[in-house]
Amino acid sequence: MSVTVTMSDLLRRATGQSEPVQVSAASSLECVQEVANRFPILKKWLYDEETKLKPQVWLSLNGERIYEDEFTRMLKDGDELSIMLAVLGG
Repeated sequence: MSVTVTMSDLLRRATGQSEPVQVSAASSLECVQEVANRFPILKKWLYDEETKLKPQVWLSLNGERIYEDEFTRMLKDGDELSIMLAVLGG
């Protein structure tokens, strides 16, 4: 199944990607893993030392934010997953 993955500006710049990425994955978590495998530089932004998603990584599925208990929910062909970093500044 094909899922379109978009990334926040910071992640796109880190990967050099300007366009969404197409991946084949069954769940949101698998999509993130596939993108991180394609672009290893993202691993330091997305995962902690225990290889769990960092709390500042936010996922949105078809425009709606999803939470950790929904990361393994099955995706459908054509879904769009967005990976964002919650960045605070002042």
